[in-house]
Amino acid sequence: MGWFGRNRRDDGGYRDNAALSGFGGYEPSDAPKFPSAGYGKTDPVPGPSEPAPQPRETPAEPDPMRQTLTPAQLRRSTPRKVNLRLVKAVPIVILIGVFGYNAFSGKSHHSASTDDTPRAPYTYQPDPRVVVPPVVAGWQSVASKDGSYAYDVPRSWEPAPTTLHGWDPAAGSPGINLSTSAFLGKGSCKEDPVGQVGGAGFTTEKTSDAAEAARKAVADLGVSAYTGEGAPAAKVTPGAPEKAEVKIENESREGTLVVADVVPSNAPCQPRSVLVGALALGAGEKSAVLVAYSEQGRPGSASRDDLVRILHSYRGVPAADRSTTTPPPTTR
Repeated sequence: MGWFGRNRRDDGGYRDNAALSGFGGYEPSDAPKFPSAGYGKTDPVPGPSEPAPQPRETPAEPDPMRQTLTPAQLRRSTPRKVNLRLVKAVPIVILIGVFGYNAFSGKSHHSASTDDTPRAPYTYQPDPRVVVPPVVAGWQSVASKDGSYAYDVPRSWEPAPTTLHGWDPAAGSPGINLSTSAFLGKGSCKEDPVGQVGGAGFTTEKTSDAAEAARKAVADLGVSAYTGEGAPAAKVTPGAPEKAEVKIENESREGTLVVADVVPSNAPCQPRSVLVGALALGAGEKSAVLVAYSEQGRPGSASRDDLVRILHSYRGVPAADRSTTTPPPTTR
């Protein structure tokens, strides 16, 4: 299975969150109503029209998900942490391509007229963002795009609400996508200096049974994230489901919380144990699920109590509690 992290791109190359360097400009969008979360399309970047292509055989209809991935992402087949190193490899590939071009077209390059006029600075103004107050004292909120739902994380976590992250499905691994993300610290494994100790985000499960949805979410993440390539599936042991209240404006709805112990399979850079928790809330024929996870025994690992507090902070946010802020412009 392959790990991926994608940030919403507001223009041709800007990413407003660098917690994880993703590719492709894939933009997760919020569901039309609380409490589910989904994924949306991105508008094409405007540019000059290209010449009409020569007639060719019409290819098969592409997979919509694969359209959001670059070739580098499509080649990913290793577990979560190995894939992050591919982010660093991309500039090397680009440099090799530039070197090859210069080496084999040197004559034409030098004979052509050169234009060394520097590019004019480009100022980009990010879109306004909705922010909501935290309900856990001393923590920080992570809100959906429209601010209709949110959860809180400790100050040691890094909110990344416009980032979609997860693990691609593979043989024996179901895969899972998490939106409205937050991340916890970098791992201590020297082979993977940019790996995350933990994270959180929303997903949906195709069942209205909240207990079943919570169990499936912790199992999907545990197996997908912590199974080594070619190794037996990680062992996921869910605890007993617990009832939990989720506040939606002035009402309370009953959800189900499950915390699982995960023993990763034998693979480099994998911790000895992981905690994965999920709080699910039935919504029609599906369930909205907040998932939070943390490796154990690493510097800065989140405790079981912290993960449970994160999950219990899942809530709907009244319109009166939402405000809008505009990030400062950036010039490149």
